[in-house]
Parts: sequence; C-alpha cells; structure tokens
Amino acid sequence: MEFGIFATGLTGPRPWNESARFQQELELAVQADRSGYDTFWAPEHHCLEEYSHCSASHLACLAVGMRTERIRLVTGIFNLCPAINHPVRVAEQIALIDIYTNGRIELGTGRGSGSTEVNTFGLRNDQTRGMWEEALRAIPQMWTRDDFSWEGEFFSVPERNVLPKPVQKPHPPLWVTATNPSTVEVAARMGLGVAVFSFQDPAVLAPLVETYKTNIEKAEPVGAFVNNKVMAITPTLCLEDGDEARAVHGAAGTQKAHFSIYFDTIPDHAARLRDEPHPIPQSRLRELIRRAEEDPEVAGAFATGSLTPEFLESNGLCIGDPEQVTRTVRRYRDVGIDQLVTVPVVGPNAPHEKLLESVRTFGERVIPSFP
Repeated sequence: MEFGIFATGLTGPRPWNESARFQQELELAVQADRSGYDTFWAPEHHCLEEYSHCSASHLACLAVGMRTERIRLVTGIFNLCPAINHPVRVAEQIALIDIYTNGRIELGTGRGSGSTEVNTFGLRNDQTRGMWEEALRAIPQMWTRDDFSWEGEFFSVPERNVLPKPVQKPHPPLWVTATNPSTVEVAARMGLGVAVFSFQDPAVLAPLVETYKTNIEKAEPVGAFVNNKVMAITPTLCLEDGDEARAVHGAAGTQKAHFSIYFDTIPDHAARLRDEPHPIPQSRLRELIRRAEEDPEVAGAFATGSLTPEFLESNGLCIGDPEQVTRTVRRYRDVGIDQLVTVPVVGPNAPHEKLLESVRTFGERVIPSFP
C-alpha cells in the first residue's frame, strides 16, 4: 500500500494569506518526503474563493520537486479542457517537470470541479467530458512520437515534434478522478489509475474498487501502459494524544458550504443551483455560500458529527492516535485501495505546527505497519 499527502490551497475567510498557506503546504510536503510518504498531490482550482486558491497543480508539484528527493508528484488534477490548458502545453510542461525532478511526475487529470471553474473559461459542465477524453488520448502520443499531428473535435495540431520529451519512458503514469461506477469503469478500460476524490466509509468504496479491478483486466490503454491503481483520499490528523488530535480536528473549521456550491457536478449540489442563471457572478456565489452555511441540511465532503474514535473509524476519517489511525487505514487496505492520500489541512484554523507533527507521526508510526 502506498501513501500520499494532498495540498489543498485552502485559505478560509478574508483576510487571506495565500503566501503563508502555500509555504506551509510546501513544508508539509517536505516533511512527508522525509517521513516516507510515496506521493504528493496538488489540486487545480479556479476562482474557488476561500475553498482553494491553488490554480496550478503542476507548478505546486514542481515547487515540491525542487525541495525533495524521492517523493513522487501527482497533478490532482490537471484540467485537460483545451480552453483551460491546451494539451500541447500540458505535454510540454509535464515533460519539463519530469526532467527537473528526475522522473518523478505523474499526470493526474480531470475536467474541473463544477460550473464556477469551467464557466470562467466560457465552458459548460456538459462539454468537458469529451474535451478531457480527446486531450488524454493525444498527450501520450506527443510524448512518444517525433512527428505528431492531430485533427479532432476540440483541438488540432499540425505536424510537430512536441518538446521536451519526459525522462520516464515511455511516459509518466496517467490518472483520472472519478466518483461514480460508470466513470470508474471508463477509467479502467482506458488503463488509467483512478483517484476517488470523495471522503467515504471505506466499505462504500468496495464496489468501485471491484468495478475498477474487473475492468482493468480488459483495458485498452490510451497510453503505452496500464496504471493499475485505485487511490482514495482521507482527512488525517495523527498525534500521539488521540484526544488532542480529535480536538484540533474539531476546531479546524469546515468548508461544507463552499463544497455544496462549487461542486455542482454532484447531482444533489446541482439541484441546489438549478434555477440560478449561469455563469453565476462571484458576488452571488458568496451569497449562496452564506445561505448554505445557515442550512442544517447541507452536507460537506466528509461525515460530521460525533468525534468519538468509533465514529471516525467507521466513516474512514484518520483522526486520532497512531493505533486508532492504523485501524482506519487497515479498512482502506482491506477493500483494495492501492494508495491512500492523506489531507492534513481540512479547515482554515488548524495550527501548522500540529499538522507537521501529524505528518511526522503518521510517517513514523502508521506507514511502517503497511509494508
């Protein structure tokens, strides 16, 4: 089983201090490298005020790569819609990062978290899946062919040698985010690693893992090889004192209102915005978020409620002392998760020194239990 750490770019309410947040997350990644983590993941988000100000996952990966020695770097995600990131630029930039980091980059892909992001670039949610798939089929060819050309529905390229080429041969591993069975099946048949960006009881993930592992055997990979891995993500705060870990987590704050508005590719969230004229102005988004904060029915990304060890373990939240966290991690392993990526920053009020301590403790006390 592999382990990763995820940067969020979360700033919380104004006054924002983006510089401090990004530097702190860089420190967490450096500590993860020293503590035996396998991967660093970074998001790409656009205009998601307070929720995440990290707009360039590949640059976050490069920054971490320049400060670390062994940890692998995954864009989680690099948006492949040509209007947002042209596929040629994606191929060029990932290859250059691969050179600078001595072959440690992996391309995690997707098509945006919802309409707030894609409307910024003049796109609609329903346009993005075809754009993503077309780009993903083209990019591995750019890395492996000296004479590449493309004439597609969403972009075209005359015969060119897209340079530089990556260090990893034939090319870096490929991933896609997915949260429902149909997308997981598509990912498997395309030979992609699948990143499940949803915080759930590990038992709920078992059918998704089974769907993936069944279909990956029949893959026709879009790249030169199959990346047979399922990644799941979990909030993590691991301290020697479990009561302290739970208290710090409970006081960290929540982003559930933002999640319910920004992530309108989720059906329940889309219903909340059904009658809103799109694109929704930023001022209106702020108002909707304020209303969602007052709505007791709004659900966040992960389970909230009791902070007892039993509740946290049953909902797949790695919060507590090393023994408690190890039991929770074991539940992910037992359903077939290949890589578990920990999220140290789940709220704007979490003290940085405790997050660093958590990364160290998890690396020293939990990771060795899963050789």
